Amino acid sequence: MATATLNISFERSREKCRITIDNQILSRLPTSAFSGASSIAIISDDVVSKLYANKVKSRLSKIAKTSVITFPHGEKSKNLRTCSAVASKMSDLGLDRRSVLVALGGGVVGDIAGFVASIFKRGIKYVQAPTTLLAQVDSSIGGKTGVDTDWGKNQLGTFYQPRAIFIDPFTLDTLPRSEVINGLGEMIKSGVIADKNLFRSIEKTYSLNIQNLKPLIPQTCRIKARIVEEDERENNLRSVLNYGHTVGHAIEASANFRLSHGKCVILGMIAEGWIASKLGIFEESDHERQRDLLRRIIKSSVIETSLDTGRILGFAQLDKKSSAASIRMALPEKIGKMHAKKNGSYLTSVSKDLLLESLQVIRREL
Repeated sequence: MATATLNISFERSREKCRITIDNQILSRLPTSAFSGASSIAIISDDVVSKLYANKVKSRLSKIAKTSVITFPHGEKSKNLRTCSAVASKMSDLGLDRRSVLVALGGGVVGDIAGFVASIFKRGIKYVQAPTTLLAQVDSSIGGKTGVDTDWGKNQLGTFYQPRAIFIDPFTLDTLPRSEVINGLGEMIKSGVIADKNLFRSIEKTYSLNIQNLKPLIPQTCRIKARIVEEDERENNLRSVLNYGHTVGHAIEASANFRLSHGKCVILGMIAEGWIASKLGIFEESDHERQRDLLRRIIKSSVIETSLDTGRILGFAQLDKKSSAASIRMALPEKIGKMHAKKNGSYLTSVSKDLLLESLQVIRREL
């Protein structure tokens, strides 16, 4: 696929970030992203590091002393214990305030590396090098970092922008089918919230073949880049990116993270799309189109979860968008457009009973 470059500027934090999408870019990372680095540390997990860490280290060692720090793969590692272990290793290696981190891996790696970069020595620079579809089209963009706690997903975190994001579609060729589904869920979400043409493209060419999805990566990245550039700290507009995530994160946490994030977002969009339809917000024809597309994914995947309604409700009430009085969600008006209230807010209050009903809808779909 052709090279694509996107530039994002954040007025509030005064940071600038360039997203470069190019095959094999991990073998030739530009030196400009590491200018002034006293040393470099590649943060990765024990799976991705075996595939790409030596290639990246070989390139970066020509710029500065480069080390590799790994931790066990999976959501179970996304916690403060892992962050503390990574930071301790960084200290042992002599990293200082001029060092640069490279987040090499999927969303968990990106969250941990970004969070550690934001707090180590009160903040050092870092670069994102996402290797999964979900991380390339979503989690690597926007500067949100976070770790999970006993009381929910991403409950501790920071807003901290990377210096650059390097997306290498070549890394997607090694993805298992489950990881393709993870990323596809976020791509469909992007189409629903902001781009009817993207949704239509996925709808017409639906396939779990990663080669069919690669051409849609730049289009998906542009959606998130535009939204986070306008609302870096999620004061209003950026909340639309959480469509499907209120219920999705609650399901994920209630299942003790045994179900992948992307699959949980798919289930979350089924529930929240139904809620929007019941509230008279989501045009019924578009609701049906979304439901039909998500059904196709469910039929081609194995999604096993007990849907503990009590635990899901509890985690939904702890969602960052919710308040003590109500559960709040960003809901679609039609494919390509999110619903905004008269006061301009993109968040709609949803009753506990309606949320519980939506979980029954998921059960029927499964």
